[in-house]
Amino acid sequence: MPTKPENMLNVRPVGRRRISDEIAGQLSEMIKKGQLSEGDKLPTEAELVRTFDAGRSAVREAIAQLREAGLVETRHGIGAFVCSPVAASGFKIDLKNFSSLEHLRQVLELRMEIEVAGSSMAARRRTMQQLQSIEESFANVQAALKKGAAAMDEQRAFYQHVAVATNNPYFRDLMRFLYVRIDAGIAEDLAQSVLRGDGPLGIERELRTILEAIRIGDPDKARRAAWNHLLRTADRLGLRGLQGWEESRMTSLGEVEIPFCAPADLKPYAPRFTPPPGATDCHAHIFGPDTRYPYTPHRTYTPPEASEEQYFHMLDTLGLSRGVIVQPSVYGRDNRCTLDVVRRHPDRLRAVVVVDEDISEKELEKMHEDGARGVRLNLLFRSGVEVSDVRRIADKIAALEWHLQMLIDVSEFADIRETLGTLPVETVFDHLGHMPTSAGTNHRGFQEMLSLVAEGKSWVKLSGSYRITGQNETPYTDIAPFAREIIRANPERVLWATDWPHPYINVDMPNDGALLNMLDDWAPDAATRDRILAENPARLYGFDTPRS
Repeated sequence: MPTKPENMLNVRPVGRRRISDEIAGQLSEMIKKGQLSEGDKLPTEAELVRTFDAGRSAVREAIAQLREAGLVETRHGIGAFVCSPVAASGFKIDLKNFSSLEHLRQVLELRMEIEVAGSSMAARRRTMQQLQSIEESFANVQAALKKGAAAMDEQRAFYQHVAVATNNPYFRDLMRFLYVRIDAGIAEDLAQSVLRGDGPLGIERELRTILEAIRIGDPDKARRAAWNHLLRTADRLGLRGLQGWEESRMTSLGEVEIPFCAPADLKPYAPRFTPPPGATDCHAHIFGPDTRYPYTPHRTYTPPEASEEQYFHMLDTLGLSRGVIVQPSVYGRDNRCTLDVVRRHPDRLRAVVVVDEDISEKELEKMHEDGARGVRLNLLFRSGVEVSDVRRIADKIAALEWHLQMLIDVSEFADIRETLGTLPVETVFDHLGHMPTSAGTNHRGFQEMLSLVAEGKSWVKLSGSYRITGQNETPYTDIAPFAREIIRANPERVLWATDWPHPYINVDMPNDGALLNMLDDWAPDAATRDRILAENPARLYGFDTPRS
């Protein structure tokens, strides 16, 4: 196909947006209007530079945006050509079908599922730079709405920046395709719906809520905010049946069947080495009886009863002197079970509790007397504390010299150093950072965790290996490179734990003796092992210094 003549582009003067965004936006508009058709070759890079009076880098970035959006394909040495966004896959959304409410409903259902998941993912993974881009695009939406415009281009830019913040190229590309293709089919209807009634106020409020959820790193709030926005969009387009269906579905979340957990192996065997005096299991749970300590209805699993007698039997068999009882998610912020057992064994046990930012100093001091030495922030499962509470809780517990224990997946927790590195308290990463071994030790999140450990700002628990392994049975050899990297970074900031009674795992139930033997593989030097098992826990949890 011949190249469209340069004078056919009829470009507008570049505005205040980034030049590359402006170029991409104008070319995208031409493609959607048919001024540039499928198969047409775009003007050359040099021609676009002259036409837009822009630099080569801006033109190249604009072409890259169009390529990522599925609007053009580049052929090495030939140029860029307008293409079907999904020509390779065969996936198609036919714009002619948008005249049918049924097809429109189906497409919006697709968009709802993808965008809701994408917004949640962006809340977990966005970087500070990506957040800034989302904030700037929201400001552009506000400015356009204030002028009485429908702000369609500005809204699309907002969605696309959210898509980028998923840090998943497949989500990003699919979401971009949906924005470009769907908006092309219903652009006029969408614009009219925005300008009707309180549409502008509604759009601003809905996008602000999405932005706020992404800003504070709350994936659940982001999911709900995206849901609400798309429901309101459907409502403005006259698709109220979709609203009823989806809202019913939303209310059912959390009402799914709660799985039961397998019990721990109650016949542990002794490890192949002798632990030192003061050896400590730094992470375990006590469950039940549920008649006395009821579980929260919003839990993600139901554990079998695991008593303190069973726990002490395990400790004694392994040759461990001490333990740390960690508040599990199934109890929410009801710490009675955890603190009751610790209170009965002040020389042998310590506690890590779950609280909210409204906890009083008096309540914290009482917990300290009962043996609490840290607060757990559970950002993986319901009933925990949200990331937005980190700073407030850290400030509250600093005077007690407690620590924050983080249950997070470091591969999905953006800006670890910025969030945790400046806190007034020490931080502890659960379960080797809880990232899957498939992500590799070079993953940015794992490396950021290592840097905090190396600098003496954070600790890591060598625990819960079965939660991140790709294997079904001990010794979980794929864990070894991660554990050794952690120990190598700073052996004075490493702890070991069983995670007894191993709730909610998807592998064969391990024997606790086998788990302790894995430490022997990771740290064959006895002095290093002794530091991890006894000396380090004594410092962090306030136990008496172990004596040989």
